[in-house]
Formats: sequence, structure tokens, C-alpha cells
Amino acid sequence: MNLTSKMISSASYDVAASALLIKLNDGSVRRIKAPRIMYENLISAESPGWYYMRHIRPLK
Repeated sequence: MNLTSKMISSASYDVAASALLIKLNDGSVRRIKAPRIMYENLISAESPGWYYMRHIRPLK
């Protein structure tokens, strides 16, 4: 799903691998093992970049 964010261009969720796939605006891609709810929260967040920095990035 494409996102309107200064940090994230798109995000998707791989159900089989339980992984969140995030493409950042700098072209890098992050694959993070995470529950689906994190994907749902990310795509519905008022600020996906803030949600990523606060809840997903620390999971690395």
C-alpha cells in the first residue's frame, strides 16, 4: 500500500512469513518480523513515519 509520508513510500505484510515490508523514501527496504496489527496500525496512522520510528524501528 502506498503511503503519504515524508519517510515511508509503501508498506505491505507477508502473512506466510509474519513480516512487515516497508519501503522508505530513500529507496531502502526494511523487512521486520512483526504481528499483522503493526502493519494495520502503520497504514492507518495519522503519521506513518512517527508510528514507524516509535513502534517498528526499535524491533530491528
